[in-house]
Amino acid sequence: MPQRNPDALLRKLRSESATERLEAARFFAAHATAAEEQALREAAARETVTWIKSALRRAVARVSPTAQPAGSLASVDTDELPKGFAAQIFAEALETTTAQLLHEVEPILGSLRLSAEGEVANFAQSNTKQNLDRLDEFLSALGRLRRAASAPKIDEFALDVAVGRCIDELARPQGLRLLRAGPTPCVVDGDSSLVSLSISNGLRNAVEATVAANAPLEDVPITVSWGATDIDYWFSIVDQGIGFKGVIQKAFDIGSTTKEGHLGMGLAIVQQSMESLGGRVTLVPNERGVRFELRWPKKAG
Repeated sequence: MPQRNPDALLRKLRSESATERLEAARFFAAHATAAEEQALREAAARETVTWIKSALRRAVARVSPTAQPAGSLASVDTDELPKGFAAQIFAEALETTTAQLLHEVEPILGSLRLSAEGEVANFAQSNTKQNLDRLDEFLSALGRLRRAASAPKIDEFALDVAVGRCIDELARPQGLRLLRAGPTPCVVDGDSSLVSLSISNGLRNAVEATVAANAPLEDVPITVSWGATDIDYWFSIVDQGIGFKGVIQKAFDIGSTTKEGHLGMGLAIVQQSMESLGGRVTLVPNERGVRFELRWPKKAG
């Protein structure tokens, strides 16, 4: 059963809590319908907090092409913000900034690739193509980061089915086994795309770490499990790979990586996805390998 309740979210726009107002405004920025346009316009007119007003203007623009653009965002002293509001502001800034960057850069990169294909000799084997491919990968990662920062759309979905789909889509070497342990069916509530995005990132990291350990693949299976407690849902991956080198907390910073040729966006995307759901991601080094765990609350959002 969908958890979206427009009436409840519209009431939040009148809340004295800036955190609740921003939560609702960001949701409507991604999911507003024409039925809510007038209420959103009224909320934007009375709103005094810049970040909330910006999200409301984007919500109005979503259903009204003639609406004014959101405009620039002012600086905010995060020390004076209520609990949870700073995280909402960060997500709002991340989403709007990456959206603008993608909007400006993607057409330029497309034109550059077309020109290079016609002007660079032996383009397919050139360094120019490799560098353009790298830029494409970066923009794709930015797109995933933007999605992770967006307001979640909460629905019921089968976690076991989502896990199976991510495993089926995973590229892995022959001989590497993935062991599954979890209830079927396992119906949860959350944003299935954000959860799947996080699961896929975790699986890729586990496969890469396992291959890098140079052990016989049949001896180092990856264990994937999932389930629910009385308060939250969880998913975990335990690998027997090379383990994690460095400071765990820094692994979640954008651009942080210990792997040559990697963009360092994967765990940052996972962390933002979980924060958007009110959850968390943890990495726990084991004697051999790492345990990767996602948790998000029941009735998230």
